[in-house]
Amino acid sequence: ISGIPIPFADPCVGGGLFVERILRIHSERISGNTPNERREDTLRLLEGLQLVDSSEVAVTAARKRIVIVLARLGLVDLDGEGDEGKIGLSEAEMIIESNVRCVDPLLGEWPWNEGPMLLVSRPPWLRIKDRFRGHPDGSALRKRLSCQLREFQEPDGRTRFSAIKGNVNLYRLYIERSMQLCQKGGRARLVVPSSVLREKSSLPLRKLLVESNQWDSVWSFPEDHKLLFGGSQGVSVIGVTVGEETDVLTSFGPLLTDDLSSGKGLVSDAPFFELERGPWSSWTDASWAVPKMPRSPVERTRTISAIGKLADKPRLVEDGTGLNPSTKVIKVRVGEIERSSWEDEICEWREGLLPFVRASHIHFENGRGVIRHPAFDTNNVSELEANSSGWSGPKNMAVQSRIACQAVVNPNSERRLVWAVVPEGCVIGNSVSFLDLPPEVTERLKDRFGTIEEGLSVLASQLNSEDLDLWSKAWAANNNVNNYEIETLPFEIEGGEFGLPF
Repeated sequence: ISGIPIPFADPCVGGGLFVERILRIHSERISGNTPNERREDTLRLLEGLQLVDSSEVAVTAARKRIVIVLARLGLVDLDGEGDEGKIGLSEAEMIIESNVRCVDPLLGEWPWNEGPMLLVSRPPWLRIKDRFRGHPDGSALRKRLSCQLREFQEPDGRTRFSAIKGNVNLYRLYIERSMQLCQKGGRARLVVPSSVLREKSSLPLRKLLVESNQWDSVWSFPEDHKLLFGGSQGVSVIGVTVGEETDVLTSFGPLLTDDLSSGKGLVSDAPFFELERGPWSSWTDASWAVPKMPRSPVERTRTISAIGKLADKPRLVEDGTGLNPSTKVIKVRVGEIERSSWEDEICEWREGLLPFVRASHIHFENGRGVIRHPAFDTNNVSELEANSSGWSGPKNMAVQSRIACQAVVNPNSERRLVWAVVPEGCVIGNSVSFLDLPPEVTERLKDRFGTIEEGLSVLASQLNSEDLDLWSKAWAANNNVNNYEIETLPFEIEGGEFGLPF
């Protein structure tokens, strides 16, 4: 009668937060029915619960929570055998004990024959390595569990988890397992880190969601979401209909708590963006990443325009392009100096030392990247930039001029990437990435512009384009910038013979 699809499942029930909300919705919807109808419908709902957790403590807490909530809603009689409108305590506890179980949902078998029609869960946001952190046998336990999960097979010989890539993250496994548990046409909603929408290691999982199911919605909340879960990470709620086909994904966000509406989900003017399967596949090379959009309508339009213009461009590190016609790829590397390993060789700047360039020395000013370092600019250098800016170590570590990239990790910053030319004779800290250009590219730049520095300046100016920065913000998996993100930037140098401006 209450309209809640059953069976209802939560494979990571925890303390029973989601099932409590389901019970409250159920109570509101049947409030106008007769006492007998309320009792019978509540029994049907309880018998349709499929709640599990791998923790005995969580299962015990969930069972107690369900009983207390039912009693407060006037649906269970705590003092007797029940009446026309209430279920007796002993009967309720018997049903709850049967339908809230301690089971490993990843490696165990689902205790019910009928798959759920509705699954709502917030799986643990842990990597296997974090699960055993601090344990005396943590390394061995991590390796054993990781091996079990990668190799676990169903009775028919199929590997249970097909979307494992890179570090074994539990939330990815729970998402894939949820798709297996639900009936065809069943509905799953899972609360996951927003990184799953864009990170490279979640690509196989996104393919599964799009190509074998109907992934039709995602709600995304930014890092400062003020929600009870998620900590400092962005939070997303993915909505999937199992076993159907994805045509359009509606991405809502970035959302604020004010966008939530009781009984409706979201307010009517919550920002959203529709990804149709054809253009979506083209934009992402069928990786099905979901772009991170700004909230402002004007900024959203600019971001969509930038994605459209850049999606078909060659990637920065590709060979055989206007920038790099050679057969050798451009490589993205981190700076050669790790501060903890060279602590004694890093000091304050003085004459006779080599300049040590860190991320804090790179700035974006007047539309271009500049190096603010006491070796090159004595007037406009702050105390932070002057400290730890000299290198007294081996001088042979300094090389020719390079083009470096500073990644701005603050999500509220105006830019995400800043490119600047690091002069010859400097060493670079590992907080900065740089492009390792093939000799053919550097020689070509030198021939065209007279010096490598001048050629790199032209290249840096185009890499600092507004469209490219909008692109990098839209496809950022999280606040950190890894080399893969830089390598896959779409880039085609503008103008001139062979693609190089003269």
